[in-house]
Amino acid sequence: MPATFSITTDLAGQKEDPARLLPAFAAAGFAAVHWCQDWTGEPVFYDEAFAATVRELAAEHTLHVADIHGFGGTGETGVPFPDELFTAINVNRAEFAARVGASVLVLHLPPRPVPDPAQATPAALAAVRMLLPPCRELGVRLAAENLVGPAHVPAFFDALFDEFAPDELGFCYDTGHALIAGRTDLLRRYLDRLIATHLHDNDGRADQHRLPGEGEVDWPTVLGAIKGSGYVGTVNLEVHLPPAEDLLAFCRRAQQTLLTLWEKA
Repeated sequence: MPATFSITTDLAGQKEDPARLLPAFAAAGFAAVHWCQDWTGEPVFYDEAFAATVRELAAEHTLHVADIHGFGGTGETGVPFPDELFTAINVNRAEFAARVGASVLVLHLPPRPVPDPAQATPAALAAVRMLLPPCRELGVRLAAENLVGPAHVPAFFDALFDEFAPDELGFCYDTGHALIAGRTDLLRRYLDRLIATHLHDNDGRADQHRLPGEGEVDWPTVLGAIKGSGYVGTVNLEVHLPPAEDLLAFCRRAQQTLLTLWEKA
């Protein structure tokens, strides 16, 4: 089956107008988008009318909204929001996913930074338990994304995947986070749980969201593993638009870069 290439909607900022972005994505050759607006900062709730607008815009440009980035749990100041708000806004994101035809909600777990890494696993398990009933009802699967930090080690993900079935909780592999954290082993370890991807590059020191090939990620290994795994989700770029580059020109360069690397893998 040919790969479906996707790109995140926050490449020019979380508040960028989708009506400007989606035509450029389609013109560049992308078939899908990963909705990544409003995942941090002050909580934003999406109503039915907004979902209809996004659905119609995507359909106009023959784009599939494949997955949704959940709310991260902290504001721009780093102050954590209460558990009840984390749950409520992510239930709202799951409702939005169902309304626009997306099937995956990507989560940062635990909902907020914890002072002791040992607290991360129980906090993450509790968050997923709260979200699972409404997500099951909506037909939306959850995906735990690997982050940068001492808690995101195999024992953390093993605990999550031991408790929750594959149709309830999958894995979103973030190449940039894995490189910085020195945890590139997570991809092969959880290939059978892979349901979403955040593909981007960096120098191994900071989360720079560069195009593949502009940093230190081992792309033949990453894409070869994904390609050979039977993964059926989108091959998704989570990159940032350079300040001086035209949106459409960058999207075309991004799509061609991904296509070239994918074909070589």
